[in-house]
Amino acid sequence: MAYSYHKPTRDTCEVCEQLAKADKCMPVIDTYAGRASSSNGYPFHDWYNFVLGYTPTFPEYMLKREGIKPNNGQVVMDPFVGSGTTQLVCKLNKIPSYGIDANDFMVFAALQKLNWNIDTTILEKEKIRICNIYKAKIASIDLNDDLLVATKANQSRPQALDIRYISDKPLIKINILKEAVNEAKLSAAHHDLFMFAISAILVPVSNVRYGPGFGVGKQKPDVDVMSYFIKKVDLIIKDLLSVSEEQRQTLSETILGDSRHLSDYFAPESVDLMITSPPYPGDHEYTKHSKLELIFNGYATDLSSFRTIKKRMIRGSTTNIYKEDNDKKWIENINGIKTVTNEIDQRLKNDGATSGFEKLYTKLIWEYFGGMAMTLSECLKVLKPGGKIALLVSDSHAFKMVHIKTAELLAEVAKSVGFCDSEIILWQMKNSTSHKYKLRENILILKKP
Repeated sequence: MAYSYHKPTRDTCEVCEQLAKADKCMPVIDTYAGRASSSNGYPFHDWYNFVLGYTPTFPEYMLKREGIKPNNGQVVMDPFVGSGTTQLVCKLNKIPSYGIDANDFMVFAALQKLNWNIDTTILEKEKIRICNIYKAKIASIDLNDDLLVATKANQSRPQALDIRYISDKPLIKINILKEAVNEAKLSAAHHDLFMFAISAILVPVSNVRYGPGFGVGKQKPDVDVMSYFIKKVDLIIKDLLSVSEEQRQTLSETILGDSRHLSDYFAPESVDLMITSPPYPGDHEYTKHSKLELIFNGYATDLSSFRTIKKRMIRGSTTNIYKEDNDKKWIENINGIKTVTNEIDQRLKNDGATSGFEKLYTKLIWEYFGGMAMTLSECLKVLKPGGKIALLVSDSHAFKMVHIKTAELLAEVAKSVGFCDSEIILWQMKNSTSHKYKLRENILILKKP
């Protein structure tokens, strides 16, 4: 189901007003010329743009702040790696890194962005070969025959891919491009990189739009798919040519997994610093934000396979709450979370809220913070003594406009599992699409004793 905007039942927040009056500090990001939420224009980062991603300036800031340097034997980890922003910054700075994510496509994307052992001369020749195969195939189809186009698109449209998401002609072209890559007889690494390049243009050639929720915009009956593809591959080649041999060989390992079981994948006391932006309680359903890519690459083809991915994730949305969930047990005695859930419950009663999603609001809050407690306890095991984790998290108004101070509550959670010396730094003020207030995005820094 596509995202639809629902006006909040209230639009004032006393907490925001009190914070604004008390504010005396300037956000850190104000010193970075406003590039606060995007990877656009950054080499390697903009091979694939994730709408919920964060700017490379955040890990850059943390590496400098904590004195992490190359050739010092220091290792960095991102337990919610997404499409690889933290690891890319580390690799560019010749710092070894590890990453893990629950989303199959995000791990695939990060692996492609971090694999710099690619022969660009061969890649250029393969690009031309793929284009020639594509042109021969597309020339055999009369794209002006509406019945033929509709029939062919219907035959190749995956069951999980709603017809509203991508129009028939762009879908046919994308599938022919995929066939061309498969027929070009490439090495496994080059095949994956070209498939990634196609994945990276899916949203631009589709009708999908983000605001930041998943939605459908103006229909695009036809798109020059090949131009998008060539531009993306040329960008990849340009960036690959820019790196040194030392950067190319810097360790960057990324795996698929559940961060709530981090120590199952990584050795104890093996990491100096963790830099991450985990999910936060904003009711974002993270598989929706890579839905086209998951379907296109065959990672999720039906509700069951989407559910498998969602169950590996921290519970951040009412659409990935399950009856058997019980991460709440980790944080049942934390008063700050009780206060928030009690306030949400009271507003639900006052509004006479009866929808199924609204009934899950308080369970979601408990499961989110419980899942983060599990993750933080695992991070403690993997961090070296004195090691730190920096989490970039935003406050939220997603549930009846109750103000959730995410960083402060996570600091309580972290203390309960054994972290010490928490520090909160205001990173930036983020605009909201649903109310007049700007929400704080903070860096929460935690230290292992």
